[in-house]
Amino acid sequence: MDERLDIERLLSRISLRDAASFKSLYTLIAPRLMAVAYRVLQDRALAEDVLQEVFIKIWNESVPRPQGQHKTLAWLCVTTRNRAIDVIRKKRPETPLSWLDDNGDEHFHDVQDSAHSPLANLLAHEDGQRLGHCMKRLESEPRQAVLLAFYEGLTHPQIATRMQRPLGTIKAWTRRSMQRLKDCMEDTV
Repeated sequence: MDERLDIERLLSRISLRDAASFKSLYTLIAPRLMAVAYRVLQDRALAEDVLQEVFIKIWNESVPRPQGQHKTLAWLCVTTRNRAIDVIRKKRPETPLSWLDDNGDEHFHDVQDSAHSPLANLLAHEDGQRLGHCMKRLESEPRQAVLLAFYEGLTHPQIATRMQRPLGTIKAWTRRSMQRLKDCMEDTV
């Protein structure tokens, strides 16, 4: 029997959820589709994933077609190729952490940590000094409310309970203290 007709017959049987036909189709065309996926991806594991996705699509999307519309081996190859290309497009380029030079010596990339550059450390230190100076300018209890809110992560009701003060007082202290800190930080720039 003609292979094209076999594929069409198997696909039409798969549309009726015939598992034996699905297995036969897999046996018949999986090696070719694997070759298509591998040719595009150059990675066996990724090619196997693509092949699996194509066969899942065949099983899930097989519906009886009107006369004259046929899924063929060419259609399956194009579907596999397109899925493999989609995988390449989604894959981010990877830079190896090490490489071998001509002598076989292993080298590693040195990646600069911009978060801890000397300039960043200096600016953080200066900001910390300015904030400390501005915090000292706050009254004792409002400063404590701000510290409890922003360093210990307490809510206004929790601060009110801990400091044994009314909730409205805590909210007012926090709001006014934050405004005073903002003004002070802007003045010392």
